[in-house]
Amino acid sequence: MENGEEELAQGFLTAYAQGMKAKEGFTERFRVHMLHQQVLNWGCAKAMKQVTWDDKLSFATWAQKFMDIEYKQ
Repeated sequence: MENGEEELAQGFLTAYAQGMKAKEGFTERFRVHMLHQQVLNWGCAKAMKQVTWDDKLSFATWAQKFMDIEYKQ
């Protein structure tokens, strides 16, 4: 998603979810994982002064697109 490949990310998530035996709770677990990863990405980019997005965006606004992704079961 960071490279503008939302459709590819959506396809990956859908295929992954369809192959899972235990789907209950996947969306919630995935969102927690994504939020954690984006905290790490945000902090690293800020610390290294390698931000590739609008530096004035709040973390919440920047990370929202990662939280909004849906998958089709």
